[in-house]
Amino acid sequence: MPISDAPSIVGPGHNLATTTDILRDRFANFLKQVDDVADDANKARETLGEAGVVTEDKQRDPMIAIGIKAGKLSKLLDDTRLATTLPLRTEVTETNSFFQTLADRMDRIKTRFEEIVGAYDRKKRDEERRKAAEAARLAQEESDRKLAEAQAAQGSVEADVIVNEAIVAEQRADRLSAQATSAGTGPTKTEVGTISSSAPWTCSIDDWQKIDITEFRDQFSAAEIEKAIRAHVRKFKNTRPLKGVRIFQDEKTRFRG
Repeated sequence: MPISDAPSIVGPGHNLATTTDILRDRFANFLKQVDDVADDANKARETLGEAGVVTEDKQRDPMIAIGIKAGKLSKLLDDTRLATTLPLRTEVTETNSFFQTLADRMDRIKTRFEEIVGAYDRKKRDEERRKAAEAARLAQEESDRKLAEAQAAQGSVEADVIVNEAIVAEQRADRLSAQATSAGTGPTKTEVGTISSSAPWTCSIDDWQKIDITEFRDQFSAAEIEKAIRAHVRKFKNTRPLKGVRIFQDEKTRFRG
């Protein structure tokens, strides 16, 4: 039975026990074993006196035995933890997979349709920009023609009329020029939804050997950099030194029994 489905250990009429309460009840034997090992460890530690160092074999051997016992119990606890949480982890994995498969299918449809509609929309936007630019060009030509006529008609009876026409033509040319600048740049609204586009900066790596990793130092946390350094040291040991890094062997005692 999954821990989350376990009944209250205090009986009917009470609130459901917490997960910790259920675990303490189910694995009470582990709690006792851990306490027993901890008590033995404290007693062994007391035999070392205030100095806290081993000075003879009769102090050493009990500590080895307790250390081995603690290691075995730790492994048993970890194995039990994995076995206990396996149904939960399996359920989470399968649940995520179930929904992710459905979501991925929908995402593929959406992405593909965005590509198809995007190509059509870009074509329409390009045509809109082309038409706006052409209209602005024609309006500017008309404005230039009217301005030339106004200059030629100076002093004539029609001068004021032609000048006014030139002013109107120039204003129209300015307006269409501004429209041409923004043509095809905004979102496209339809009866069923809005089409918009974006152009984020991205990249493709052409040659890994030419990449200078130091350029990206600020993109990684200290923990990530240290993890990479430790992986380098585990792989190459002291055969490939790193500037700013002291590589050494950290000797540690291990118990086996």
